[in-house]
Amino acid sequence: MSTDQFSNPTLLMQQGNIKVFENSLFRWLCFEDEQAIQSCMLKQDPSLLNLAYQPFMMMWSLLVDTTPSTACLFGLGGGDIARYMRQQFPSMNLLVVEKSPDVAKVASDYFHIVPDQKQLTVQIDSAENLLQIHDSYELLLIDVVVNNVLPDFLYTNKFWSDCRSKFNKHSVVVMNVISESEEKFVALLDVMRAVFGYLPLCMGVPDHKNIILMLAASADVMKDISQIKKRSIDLQKKSDLPYRQCIKILEKDNSISLK
Repeated sequence: MSTDQFSNPTLLMQQGNIKVFENSLFRWLCFEDEQAIQSCMLKQDPSLLNLAYQPFMMMWSLLVDTTPSTACLFGLGGGDIARYMRQQFPSMNLLVVEKSPDVAKVASDYFHIVPDQKQLTVQIDSAENLLQIHDSYELLLIDVVVNNVLPDFLYTNKFWSDCRSKFNKHSVVVMNVISESEEKFVALLDVMRAVFGYLPLCMGVPDHKNIILMLAASADVMKDISQIKKRSIDLQKKSDLPYRQCIKILEKDNSISLK
């Protein structure tokens, strides 16, 4: 999306550092930094993914043969990913964890997030606490960048050890990263490798600071580029998501990891 698409904004609401803007096409959510758009909804089609990094978050499907029946999303924001997954995967049970009750209320009041206690559940909690409660998940999506900064808990062995303890053999985790520095990014990769024994796959989002990390329960699944490519061909036939582009980026950004 270009910055022109956010022209002529009207401030719909502000509560503390939470701000909601809209223009004739879009409605979007910001926190302190109004240039760091957290969520963006096309008003005529709320289920679309409009921020550049978001389709890359859906590349978990390159690492699985069947759609997960259960998923957990850390970070609700304005609900972009939750709305998309609810529309695209109606049989999936999605639990969304949001630590801020104010953000959850804004998502409900302004961004069409209506939990139904089955297909979509919103829980006010922290990611760290949730991992102590639930037994396992098939898909974990982590999207908790705020004002281009990752929270400290993502750099801890404890968080990733708790994640691994909840993995089953088909589990996949996908995370949106904007790194404050090369040193912080290396530190994140190091802690993930220390816990899982191998590095995640990385995809840099073109023309943006976002890097998407993907990690499967099996290192062999991530190294099998021929199978990943086969899935991408099949998926591209029935989807507008950028599977072909992501394959090229995966090969470029993971030349050492992929065989």
